Amino acid sequence: MWNRDYRDVIGGLAMMAIGIFVAWHAYQEYDMGQLNRMGPGFFPVSLGVLLAVLGLFITIPALLREGSPVKVELKTLVLVTVSIGVFALLLKPLGIVLATVVAVLVSSLADRQITWKGRIAVAVGVAAVTWVVFIKGLSMVLPVWPWSP
Repeated sequence: MWNRDYRDVIGGLAMMAIGIFVAWHAYQEYDMGQLNRMGPGFFPVSLGVLLAVLGLFITIPALLREGSPVKVELKTLVLVTVSIGVFALLLKPLGIVLATVVAVLVSSLADRQITWKGRIAVAVGVAAVTWVVFIKGLSMVLPVWPWSP
């Protein structure tokens, strides 16, 4: 019992918890509407339930198979957490493109195998995808560059 696939168990349980919270919160805060006339809560509740079900489908098989023990690397945990904070702090002053580049560079320090050339390539690629998705695709009103209004 002690050598189960706890990575997938933890991941599946996390997905279930997030899905249940999102569905519950959206159900409490938004009007569901009806199937032929959906309200603003219908889509987030549906996605939350779907996420919870997918988490269940990951958790149950993971409880039935063996896995390696979970090893948490403190350096990786700290760098990824710090990169999220760096992004949040730099978004307004630098804009989404440069904040993304800096955040990706900080989080990439956790990987010992990637070169600086690779880190920069990944940072630029992620920043480009972020710009396409959030600025062009979703038309979010975010500063793109430091000189953006």
